[in-house]
Amino acid sequence: MQLPGIIHHLKTAQIGLDRRDVRRLLASGALHRVGDFLHTAHADERILPFLAHGLRPTCTDAAALHGLWVPANYRPHVFHPRCSRRSDRFAEARIAPIAARAERVTPSRPVLHAPVLLAWPDHDPVPALPLVLNHAARCLSTTNAAILFESALHQGKLGYDELSRLLAQLPFDRRTALSRVDGRAESGTETAVRWWLESQGVRVEPQVTIPGVGRVDLLVGESWVIECDSRSFHTADEHYHRDRERDLALRALGYVVTRLTWEQVFLRWGETRRMLQHVIRRRDHRRPRRG
Repeated sequence: MQLPGIIHHLKTAQIGLDRRDVRRLLASGALHRVGDFLHTAHADERILPFLAHGLRPTCTDAAALHGLWVPANYRPHVFHPRCSRRSDRFAEARIAPIAARAERVTPSRPVLHAPVLLAWPDHDPVPALPLVLNHAARCLSTTNAAILFESALHQGKLGYDELSRLLAQLPFDRRTALSRVDGRAESGTETAVRWWLESQGVRVEPQVTIPGVGRVDLLVGESWVIECDSRSFHTADEHYHRDRERDLALRALGYVVTRLTWEQVFLRWGETRRMLQHVIRRRDHRRPRRG
């Protein structure tokens, strides 16, 4: 995948720049060199540390650059060419500073993705989305991989035919586990909660339209609505007041509403899960609505 403001040095002629133009732009500071690439000041800074070390991002790091909703991750995931077992340790040493540069708290050992390439198949700074998702499916937990797949489906960056081809390439257990991805999920928070509820044997439907209210994230059983808030879209005053008006309308219709935050799902999931289990064991979600 190409990114705005960054190009491989072998592709400059395709945009009408000869060597003299490149030297002039580098000298003026309009262009900067990073590894085999040239970039402007507008290039996405998340990719630059990888390219500086001769690597490419993949899995969660590349998925973020593709614009997908990604779960929290504190280890860089990299794809690298011409590396044997002996040189893997060298690659790890080279990549260690990326953790701090990429807005992670402390440098962390990278996740090196196979297969190792003899050479890059193209001159793009980010691998194509099918390869990124293939790596993610083999690397991440089932739920976190599902978050990437469902985000790609929801955004129209992955079709169901392409999804079938991707799943067919995976080992049987992974293929089976990911066979129930659903493109209706609007956030990774929603995916994570729905997949856990389904693992508990609970009937749950995503993105249900309720007359007089509109769409809700998850309808659990008969009468339990779970809204999965994100930090981006539910903090402004107008969204805060709109959400509370919707909650009241749902209560008037006989629904019980639970609102979960990103932090509850991804940072305090153990505590959140225990409380949700109490609700499920009481079978509250199976009670008929009283509206």
